[in-house]
Amino acid sequence: MTPGRARSIRIFAALGLANLAYAVAQTLLVPSLADIGRQVHASAVGVTALMSVFFVTGAVTAGVGGRLGDMIGKRRIVLAQLVFFTGGAVVCALAHDLLWLIVGRGLMGLTAALFPLTASMVRDELPPSWGTHGIALLASMLAIGGATGLACGGLVSDNLGWAWVFWISAIMGAASIAAVLLFVPAKSVRWPGRLDLPGAALLALGLGPALLAISQTPSWGWTGARTLGLVGVGVAFLVVFAWHELRAVDPLLDLRMLAHRQVALTNAATFFVGFGMFGASAILSQFFQEPRSTGYGVGATATQAGLFLMPGALLITVTSPLAGRLSQRVGPRVTLIVGSGAAALSLALMAVSHDHRIELYAWPALMYLGNGFSFGAMPTLILDHVPPQQRGQATAVNQIFRLVGSSIGTQLAAALITASAVGSSLPRESGFTSAFAVEAGAGVVAMLFAFSIPRVQRRTVVVEEPVGVV
Repeated sequence: MTPGRARSIRIFAALGLANLAYAVAQTLLVPSLADIGRQVHASAVGVTALMSVFFVTGAVTAGVGGRLGDMIGKRRIVLAQLVFFTGGAVVCALAHDLLWLIVGRGLMGLTAALFPLTASMVRDELPPSWGTHGIALLASMLAIGGATGLACGGLVSDNLGWAWVFWISAIMGAASIAAVLLFVPAKSVRWPGRLDLPGAALLALGLGPALLAISQTPSWGWTGARTLGLVGVGVAFLVVFAWHELRAVDPLLDLRMLAHRQVALTNAATFFVGFGMFGASAILSQFFQEPRSTGYGVGATATQAGLFLMPGALLITVTSPLAGRLSQRVGPRVTLIVGSGAAALSLALMAVSHDHRIELYAWPALMYLGNGFSFGAMPTLILDHVPPQQRGQATAVNQIFRLVGSSIGTQLAAALITASAVGSSLPRESGFTSAFAVEAGAGVVAMLFAFSIPRVQRRTVVVEEPVGVV
């Protein structure tokens, strides 16, 4: 192995470990939510906030993180986010009440710009030959980590206690900090500009209330006054944000760049991929743990429920390099079509056929395989079409679309299941089948947006000279 290749592998491994830590933390918590609720005497709605706050803080801050990375150096912002992530995990591991758990999870969610920045760093720091394949492999870490977290969360909680769900994240976060410090070059390209603080405030005031309302729909209802009021406030601030950004000399987000057809369609597809993947992932563990008396459940423990998802985690790990190779051969657009189509098919099959054990292993595995391909294609579609000085913010916006879609998909799936339990102590099968069908529909919509992405993937862009290195 040449010294240059060894250096590239070390850089990529450090960036990959950071993304794996973030992705595992998103879902490792899910099988432990019931245990945590009992330990801290929290309601089901209160415990759900541990998932919601992760998405809300991430969506609100991802754009700022992406812009700061372009301005003052991506490595610096990546390290800052990993410090917040590790500190938040320690707060959660030591917490004895719901409030401190929510604070810790909120700090962990501040890491949302991690993947956009590290994907941009693949282009900045590694040879061109790493481009499409490297980004696809890095993106697959999100799918691998998400599937692994769900598969192993019950095992950790049942055998070590729920606090270890967070200690594992803290250990992975600390290891990521060390790896980035050791292997990622301290000097990185930065681009001129100032942080648009009014724009950042308006974006936070737009996304925050709307996502908070969505997270509370299990108790407030989708048409409740508080839900509609907060969503309305959020939309109003987002309109003002757009007006401000179009007039700002140095905007937080270049809306004209984001409005370009390829970027806009990729973001739309990303929204529905997040909607379907996380909406389905959030309810799969619950579905497996429903008692046999329901007529559809298999009565699995949290650990056993994770075993149903293990084939998917292993399949993504083995096949993730294929996403990069497919994108290199036929383009990331086709990879996104294949991935979103496979995920939609798996969820449709889960909705209509889930009576046999083999199906409970096969359909989730196909879903995670499809999502691995989709995640590998989306950032490349963005990065291929924006100038280097906008890579951080463009991929951060793509992450925002995924987080918002994930939040809405998760809450809608939960609402459908909860509604089916009215008059009964347990959800009916129809609630789960409806949720899987809705998530499958999201996959179909994502595939249609992917079909609409132009085949010509690059355009002439004006590239500014970087300020230098920091």
